Amino acid sequence: MNQDNQEKKVKTPANRRALKIGSLTVTTTAVVIVIAVLVNLVVAELPSNLTKFDASVSGLYTLSEESAEVIRGIGEDVHFYILTERGNESMIVTQLLDRYKDLNSHISWSTVDPASNPLFAEQYTDKTLSDNSVIAVSGKRSYPVDYSEFTAYCYTATGELISAEEYQYMSQYYSYYGQSLEGFEQQFLGDAKLAAAADYVTRDSIPVLYTLVGHGESALDETYKTYVDAQNIRTAELSLLNLEAVPEDCAALLVTNPTSDITADELELIRKYAKNGGKILLVTGGTTYSSAKMPNLSALCLDFGLESADGIVVEGDQNRYMMYPHMLVPNYGTSETEPLASLNRNTYALLSYAHGILANGAGNVSVIPIFLTSSSAYAKKNPTNENLFTKEDGDISGVFYLGAIASEVGGDGKLVWFSSADIADAKSDYFGGNSATFLATVNWLTDSSHATLSLPGVASQVEPLMVSAADTGLWSVVLIGVIPLAVIAVGLVVWIRRRRK
Repeated sequence: MNQDNQEKKVKTPANRRALKIGSLTVTTTAVVIVIAVLVNLVVAELPSNLTKFDASVSGLYTLSEESAEVIRGIGEDVHFYILTERGNESMIVTQLLDRYKDLNSHISWSTVDPASNPLFAEQYTDKTLSDNSVIAVSGKRSYPVDYSEFTAYCYTATGELISAEEYQYMSQYYSYYGQSLEGFEQQFLGDAKLAAAADYVTRDSIPVLYTLVGHGESALDETYKTYVDAQNIRTAELSLLNLEAVPEDCAALLVTNPTSDITADELELIRKYAKNGGKILLVTGGTTYSSAKMPNLSALCLDFGLESADGIVVEGDQNRYMMYPHMLVPNYGTSETEPLASLNRNTYALLSYAHGILANGAGNVSVIPIFLTSSSAYAKKNPTNENLFTKEDGDISGVFYLGAIASEVGGDGKLVWFSSADIADAKSDYFGGNSATFLATVNWLTDSSHATLSLPGVASQVEPLMVSAADTGLWSVVLIGVIPLAVIAVGLVVWIRRRRK
């Protein structure tokens, strides 16, 4: 009897419906689980720019256009090793590397724990690297980037960058005297540093900018050197006194504001270098250079159809100088030839105590002006404090070049000549035109195909959220009153509907 009742109970429509609903519930749950797994698998394959959004105000996790161009152009495998304990990787670094991977399948990265593999870094560098440092490796070479290099401090008044170590030293110095170090913004340079590392390890060769020494030349400005290094251009000093030729790996020869002439033997070595396609960047000044004082250097310039209008150039057009007529604000050349094509001509250059440069019309040389004065300018050959701003009989007047590119017709040799030492001095770079022109010229002479990387980084300090008193009151009402009441109202509606069923 009990067994019959149980069989009937099982066969009732209500029981059959319950079994069907239970089976349907199990099936639905299984389908939901399968869909969730598939969605996770699909999302895992999406590029990081679609799954990891940059919510930082300054775009810490966003690639610059320059670095993206460099990464896209890499045609061989590059692997980045992050030196840290697994799970302790810098999130900013890993997200940047993930974005590199999305742009180029040749890019990959992994983590190496120095604690379990203490000799790993020694294969690639003799430097002692800090935690979360990165080593880029290709089939050609490697490049280590210490984690401390990712952070720098920018002095907002001038744009000058200093390292974190320098900033810490300066902060301690100011603190010792009871003052605070102000005017600096912390910046993250990771994108530029990592892209530069990838570029460095995949280049067929690393260009070298040799700076000539032995004639009282000025050293390459440290701020400029930082920018040059960021372009993967190596710098080295060069003395020609005991050499038979300019080194073969010399991408360009820099001569910065010499105070004495080169020798006849050095002239011949540089001439041979130029005849073989060499590039020369010459910077002189009106107070240190003259054709009579430096006949050998002048002879080199004449080979390229250029000669000096000795003395100090004074500008007669008030729109072409700042404060004093010898502090020139020159016009840019109109040619679209590099490096002029890449310059922002709305950025002023400021050149003081410059001498003039003239083209002598040599038939085998092409000359393109970089900077020009107005036609109201004149050159004072023997200036004094009393007559500097007065045009006198014998002063040469007309348009002068203050910077020019001279190229051999049918040859690869080039001479770029600037006639003011300010072009290579970061302290005189008040408007940005000096550094932009000088660095673009260096980059063009050493490797015209190389995309310039944006060294200045993005602000990495988190600014405090400022909320006004009115906004505070409004959001207090919304969060404390409106939202809780809305949730209670929705709950009441749901409860009443269920009670009526």
